[in-house]
Amino acid sequence: MSSTMTWSPIRLAAACAAAALVAACASPEPTLHTLSARPAATDPGRFQRAFRLAGVRVPDRLDRPQIVLRTSDDEVQALEQQRWASPFGAELRDALSADLAGTLSAVDVGGNAAPAGVPLYRISAAMRSYDARPGQGVSALVSWRVARDAATQGAVPAALTCQTTLTQPTNGDAHAKAGVDAVVSSTQRMVQQWSQQIALSVQALESPSTPPAWCR
Repeated sequence: MSSTMTWSPIRLAAACAAAALVAACASPEPTLHTLSARPAATDPGRFQRAFRLAGVRVPDRLDRPQIVLRTSDDEVQALEQQRWASPFGAELRDALSADLAGTLSAVDVGGNAAPAGVPLYRISAAMRSYDARPGQGVSALVSWRVARDAATQGAVPAALTCQTTLTQPTNGDAHAKAGVDAVVSSTQRMVQQWSQQIALSVQALESPSTPPAWCR
């Protein structure tokens, strides 16, 4: 009985030490990145347009929270400790929506009715490929379709289908966290570039001018 009473505290201490060691060795929480900038406050009375942006389609291998980097011509790596705040397709959709709202003085109405007196545009988009090479650059093949809603225009619907390749350089060490941060920043700039081109497509439907070269 005396031996049992002596060893129990020791065993308890050992168990606590082992648990502390396991906790110390556990993987740290992943770092989360976002493509969306903090939205600026907008006066609803100043909206000039409204739009509905569908979910952005991306390849299945990319539609995940983990940031995917290309490490060679035939290899990619999904980073468990460096992630998007939501799956990649959702990040793209939110960032495009915010950028378009600012560029076009517009509101993304989602499933709601458009504000009275403003034209409504339906936008669908897809990122067909995406390559992020730390220390080199980020590139993507993107496509989109912009259609003017006849109900709010009182005219024959018009639409443009567009496709182009976007590129942005990256800087920094390809094997350090700085390299991942550079990839995130470059991808943010690339999404802004994409939103600007979508905005030009919308504006092309409002005038008889020649549409952008990447649209038909």
